[in-house]
Amino acid sequence: MEERNIIKWSEYSGYTELTIPSGEIWMSESEMVDLFGVFITKLRNAIKAIYKEELVKPYETERTIKKRENLYVTVYNMEVVMLLAFRLNSYQTRVVRRELMERIERNHKPFEVILTAMSGKGN
Repeated sequence: MEERNIIKWSEYSGYTELTIPSGEIWMSESEMVDLFGVFITKLRNAIKAIYKEELVKPYETERTIKKRENLYVTVYNMEVVMLLAFRLNSYQTRVVRRELMERIERNHKPFEVILTAMSGKGN
């Protein structure tokens, strides 16, 4: 069985916390259903729409892993998880979006873009 990092809700005495581990993230449909608090049909329809709109390609963002004897599961990478967080609408997806945005803002390093314009006339 392959070890994977997943985003999940962790319950501690009296409160629930979103846990986003470091490293590469790959999640199954059932794990994303738990994370986002949506029905499986809604999740599957959103995944189909993401692929239909060609936002990402299945061969780049999903893979099949062996869970145990004769049981294989399709898992999706962090890019799909992020797209779903912004496509679906539930209390849990809003929390996931907010946490992802806070992490991006916290680790954001400013950058500069320098544009050079050249005249079409030769000297």
